[in-house]
Amino acid sequence: MRIGTTSFIYPGNWLYNVERLAPFFEDVELLFFEDGPGAFPGTAECRALAACKRAHGLSFSVHTPLCASLASESAARRSAGVDAVRRALDAAALLEPEHYVLHVYLGDEERGQRPRDLDAWRERAEGSLRALLAHGAAARQLCVEVLDYDFALIEPVVEALDLSIALDVGHGVRDGRDELQELERYLPRARLLQWHGTSPSGRDHLSLCHYPRERALALLALLQASGYAGVLTLEVFDLQELLSSQRVLCELWQELGFSPPLRSAALTATGAPVPAGSSKAPS
Repeated sequence: MRIGTTSFIYPGNWLYNVERLAPFFEDVELLFFEDGPGAFPGTAECRALAACKRAHGLSFSVHTPLCASLASESAARRSAGVDAVRRALDAAALLEPEHYVLHVYLGDEERGQRPRDLDAWRERAEGSLRALLAHGAAARQLCVEVLDYDFALIEPVVEALDLSIALDVGHGVRDGRDELQELERYLPRARLLQWHGTSPSGRDHLSLCHYPRERALALLALLQASGYAGVLTLEVFDLQELLSSQRVLCELWQELGFSPPLRSAALTATGAPVPAGSSKAPS
């Protein structure tokens, strides 16, 4: 199992974040949430990111643009979504990412209404995903994320194309689903697990101290028993939330009788993951 986090921890660009996180994590989820000018790192930054990846033995998981509506009823929206993801894939090519995370919405964004014709919706999604495969992405690199609806609706497409799954267990808690049941069902195809806490008000991507502890223990025990070899990413966007999550994670490992991952333990022990000699953040 590889422990990771996101590239939105420090106020700075992708390289600034990865330089500081690389000594303490095994994967960084590079967030390409937007599309358009300046949405992706340039060539020079990508070369530096690739060098950092090699130096630290990292893997990269690229989260593709949130605006991409791959199953939209609008052919124009679908085409624009495919193009946005293609641009993200092209921008990341020098990085040789292990995973690309994709959203397939029920409508044009999260919280969309369930389509009246599910077969037509699946056909639209499959067409967009096939276009991305034709662009050069490997099937198991593409990870369709479990969002705010029953993943069984899109599961036939994922299986038909032999894609992977990005399982956001934090969203499962947020939406009142049984995330442990989902984990058992989808773990064989999952390559990336996104973990975070949720407040009583529904705010997500918080520290794991907001995740039910008994369920957290059950989750880690299941991953350990199954021999899960994918990425477990702490999907938070703030340094303090990350440090708190790392402390909780180490406590959970110890409570289960396992040694904490070494890089995670180092981060918790220092409390300030900024290696000497790192470049300063851009102004």
